[in-house]
Amino acid sequence: MFRLDVLESGLTILGEPNDAAQTVALGYFVRTGARDERLQEMGASHFIEHLLFKGSETVSGDDLNERFDRLGGNVNAFTSEETTVYHAACLPEAWEELLETLTELMRPAFRAADVEAERGVILEEIAMYEDNPASRAFDELRVSAWSPHPLGHLVLGTNETVSALTPEALRHNFEARYGTRNVTLVACGKFDWDALLRKTRELTATWPRTTFERVHAPRALTPNVTVVRDDALARTQFALIAPGLSATSPRREVGVVLADVLGGDNGRLYWSLVDTGLSDGVELAHVEFDELGAFEGGWSCDPERAKETLDVVRAELERAQREGVTEAEVRRSRKRIAVGLALRTETPYSRLFTLGMDFLYLGRPMASDEAIGRFEAVSVDAVNDLLKARPFDSAHVLALGPLATL
Repeated sequence: MFRLDVLESGLTILGEPNDAAQTVALGYFVRTGARDERLQEMGASHFIEHLLFKGSETVSGDDLNERFDRLGGNVNAFTSEETTVYHAACLPEAWEELLETLTELMRPAFRAADVEAERGVILEEIAMYEDNPASRAFDELRVSAWSPHPLGHLVLGTNETVSALTPEALRHNFEARYGTRNVTLVACGKFDWDALLRKTRELTATWPRTTFERVHAPRALTPNVTVVRDDALARTQFALIAPGLSATSPRREVGVVLADVLGGDNGRLYWSLVDTGLSDGVELAHVEFDELGAFEGGWSCDPERAKETLDVVRAELERAQREGVTEAEVRRSRKRIAVGLALRTETPYSRLFTLGMDFLYLGRPMASDEAIGRFEAVSVDAVNDLLKARPFDSAHVLALGPLATL
């Protein structure tokens, strides 16, 4: 059973208590990410995520880490295009102290020395991703396909933007986007709801009550093929993006099923590319954003077969749009997705993310049974109706590797 309350400060608290659970998972879900940054401050959200682990005005980063270790807390965080999430889990008897520690983490000090130390860490992280052809291809594709829309912002930022971010700029971003009305505390597992409300009200009483409004701008993906030549690479890495459905679309599950039929582990693209030896792997997924969505995929191949693999992918996508998919294919994908969702309900930690993300985007919690039922209700007609809109005609493709053209 869900519990939901909004404190006087504006902070939303969402809980799914389960007395049969063996653990408790807690997470602060902040509705902000790379798309909410100014272009010249790209990477600020991810930089702030790092700084939260460096300590508050009263507790050092070392002391915070020691507290989490002592609690056995499985603590981490991530930043995406639209959300930043700080999460942890522990045994039921320690949840109140875990909440205290996680809440302390949410009030960073922004010490100049910490900013400089983490700047170096993030620049190394950027270099690491640039050394990964698949990550690099997708980053370059997103910039090419989405810009000037802010979904073209890189989560990590660039060497230039990260190097230019000052403690003052980071603090300003934090104060503007970490107000109580932009944060949701989510709790799953074995905990006392009334105690959670009481404790959170006490711990967050001084949090600022600022309100952050995301800027929405229309953006239509357009067909294009971009070649980025890099003779240092031994293989060609492809990335593809095509228009999809938003996180609030009543048909978003249809997009997920279609992506699995075409690009899942046993999908059509696997049999056309991997089973035939043209590629060592291929994927296609449906990703949902606030008011926008996309199909994203990729594969790699020997450079001399780059055009051949692109022709095969285009042919498969065109065949799907022209002929549709079968009932058997949709049924298999529905079942595979439903099983994955069911597995993610088995532990409070896994459930935390599904529950929190659904609430951020839909404005309400969604029961596991409802989420699974929505996928099981996807029909072959619904999938084929989506294909009739010919989304892959607008696919933007990027090839990275030792080639000059396609």
